[in-house]
Amino acid sequence: MRTKVLATVALLLGILLVSSVALAGFPTDELGVGSSETWVMNVHETLDANVVATYVDQDGNQAGSIQSTISPQGNDNFPASSSSLSSGWLGSMTIDSLRPIASVVENTYEDVPGGDHWSASAYCDTPEGAHEIFLGLVKTGYYRSRFTIHCLATADCQVSMTYRNAYGNAVSGSPFLDTIQSFSQETYDLWDASVNPNIPNDSQMPSGWSGTLQVTSTQLIAGVAHTHCASGHASSCNAIPRTTATEVFFPGFARRNFGGSWGGQSDWSGVSIHNLSDFSITIYLNFYKANGTRVLRFSDDVPAYGTNGYNARYGDNWPSYLLESPFSGSLVVTSTHPIIGSHGVMRAPSYGLSAAYAGASSGSQKLVLPVAYRVKDGSDWREYTGICIQNLDPDNEITVHLQWFDSDGNLLLKFEDESIAPYAAHGYNTRYGDEGTYGDLGTNWKGTVVVTTTNPVGIAGVLLNTTSMPHYVYITEYNGIPVE
Repeated sequence: MRTKVLATVALLLGILLVSSVALAGFPTDELGVGSSETWVMNVHETLDANVVATYVDQDGNQAGSIQSTISPQGNDNFPASSSSLSSGWLGSMTIDSLRPIASVVENTYEDVPGGDHWSASAYCDTPEGAHEIFLGLVKTGYYRSRFTIHCLATADCQVSMTYRNAYGNAVSGSPFLDTIQSFSQETYDLWDASVNPNIPNDSQMPSGWSGTLQVTSTQLIAGVAHTHCASGHASSCNAIPRTTATEVFFPGFARRNFGGSWGGQSDWSGVSIHNLSDFSITIYLNFYKANGTRVLRFSDDVPAYGTNGYNARYGDNWPSYLLESPFSGSLVVTSTHPIIGSHGVMRAPSYGLSAAYAGASSGSQKLVLPVAYRVKDGSDWREYTGICIQNLDPDNEITVHLQWFDSDGNLLLKFEDESIAPYAAHGYNTRYGDEGTYGDLGTNWKGTVVVTTTNPVGIAGVLLNTTSMPHYVYITEYNGIPVE
């Protein structure tokens, strides 16, 4: 039962994301002002959920709270601008209810120096922590990661942080130690020690570093990483707990070229696969079309504790030229040893369009999506949603059931999708079907989606929201949330 969730690992309210001090290597332009909007869904099918959202600062002190009653299958939003918190506040949110709940945070960044001066990112709640988590981070002259670690225990969390580059080599000075107060969180910026001093210095981690952070604690912890690009886009990804799983599933993987003046791919995916073992392993990457046809399979070796990346736009370390373009499908990465992975998507030439999600290690028979969009202004689509649902059963076709609710929990649309092939993913886009599939949602819909299957192996899913206003565009992406 998900009756208590850490909905916002890092809640931003008018936060200036970069100090005014010039930073060697990274552009001195500021990254914008960020604020968070938390969407909470009542997962219970018949009973209202009385929800209490509590804001907690970085010292573990309660800074305020807000309450809401949410109808079954409905949702409500908690924007930072309505929290009564002062501008510049940084902290976290814990959401409690007697009913099962799920939530998603969407961060919006204004006054971004690149592109159209807007960007955004999203990530899911954390219902329970882990003793060991992993985050993908970047510190270059073009990319900058900030990350947050949250203590979910009644006692203070002693955390140990080990940074490793793509080859698995630990950064000098690792592990870096810190104490995080009970139910509080600490945020770290690899370019700015004034945010938190417990980070590698410039000699230990010079500009040009990318890799994985391993965080361990005897207490339960959670985390999220935010990565910002100097050209204006941003993405967020939940920390991934250690697992014994030897497969990683990616419901959405794209390599497309929409044409126009942009040269090369215009919509492409990249994945990172991390080896959890202290010896080199072999991984196998398998790409599937929506009809279940495997169109590409290849193998690669990942060094001990190392991370390999595969960018669909380029083929420096993998045969991307063998993957058809356009391609829109799913990816399954396998090994004989435990692995984890994450996915990012980029759209060009428009700046501000990037997003990320964590690869799935297992499936669920029920996924919930706490917020999805279908909003139109005249003939222009302002907000819309794309969903990818993947069959994780390697042997059997499955049927999935999709239910679409408004914020009051009213069922507006439902349908079945039959015969999703093994390892394949099917997509659903609310932008289309004015008089058809999605017309029942109307053109001013912000609601929830429930996806179920009777297959015991289950499904994985990812949702991508697009916001397209007259003068700016951004996208956010998050994982479908498993529930009982």
